[in-house]
Amino acid sequence: MRKNIYVLVLLSLMLLGSSCNIENEDDPINEYGNIDLNKVPYNKLSDYSFFTGDMNELNPGQGVYSYDLTAPLFSDYTAKERFIYLPEGTNMEYQGDFNVLNFPIGTIIIKNFIYYMDVRDKSLGRTIIETRLLVRKETKWKPFLYKWNDEQTEATRLIVGGTATASTIIENGNLKEITRYVLPRELDCRTCHNLNQEMTPIGPKPANLNRLMDDDLSLNQMDNFVEQGILNGSPVSMSQIPDYSDSTLGPIIRGRAYLDANCAFCHRQGGTANANGLYINWDFEGEKIHTGIFKIPTNYNAPQLQYDIVPGNPDESILLYRMTQTEAPDVMPQIGRSINHNEGIEIIREYIYNIE
Repeated sequence: MRKNIYVLVLLSLMLLGSSCNIENEDDPINEYGNIDLNKVPYNKLSDYSFFTGDMNELNPGQGVYSYDLTAPLFSDYTAKERFIYLPEGTNMEYQGDFNVLNFPIGTIIIKNFIYYMDVRDKSLGRTIIETRLLVRKETKWKPFLYKWNDEQTEATRLIVGGTATASTIIENGNLKEITRYVLPRELDCRTCHNLNQEMTPIGPKPANLNRLMDDDLSLNQMDNFVEQGILNGSPVSMSQIPDYSDSTLGPIIRGRAYLDANCAFCHRQGGTANANGLYINWDFEGEKIHTGIFKIPTNYNAPQLQYDIVPGNPDESILLYRMTQTEAPDVMPQIGRSINHNEGIEIIREYIYNIE
């Protein structure tokens, strides 16, 4: 009898162990998603396994790190959620406050473009329009773009670009209707992501990453990278490009920060517009004429306007004029927006008015 009981108990334990193993196999496991660069680009965004659970919730998996910028680029009032994927065992290297971080081969910078129904209450819902990837291959960076479907379940690679419509209520309660949101061609990415004829990231430079974490205001974002073991060489203190939306800052500081984020990727030494001689990156320290003051453009004629910036007179400044336009060849930036950034226009208006 005792022998029979012993056998029954042993069989029960074996079945229990077997069922636990089956259950563990069925459970989702967030393994490190090492990506084969030889297979990139994938046709579907889901094939990268950047995110866990429902992909449209954008919950990062292992090896995927969220980040944000102090001074972001305006893109037709989209919100953006940014991430960096790093191959297992690799890290980023600091190489100066105003130089983008040195990323290891296999890095993928991920930027999602999103419209919330109402940015004041994000629980009301949102639509992800596109996800852009910048992939560091063995010899150079490569851009790839993915357009989300209407069901918000998948994004498919888009090579030739396209358009979309959207609407959003912004912070001041105004409704913004975007009737022609432009998804760029992959080739268009080279226009802005260009430094000395090489494709390069723009945003993730330490001076633009030097900010507090959104979910922990006691922790600096750069320090967090160091604590996670994914950033080497970061100094104790570093420069910061301010948040141009901060109305407590002075007009000159806000204006310079806005220009750095929205214009300087081309208008810097070595940028796409290098030959123009207009350098408006935050860290430029050369002659004032190169910042636009009483500078005559080299390849643009505006109606009855002569100089890029006329100190104290924004309405006579070509820089502000081109910000108020939405059609080529007058619009600036030339790609990336289809409507005016009214708040940015006011920032630059006050900036020019206060230049002495």
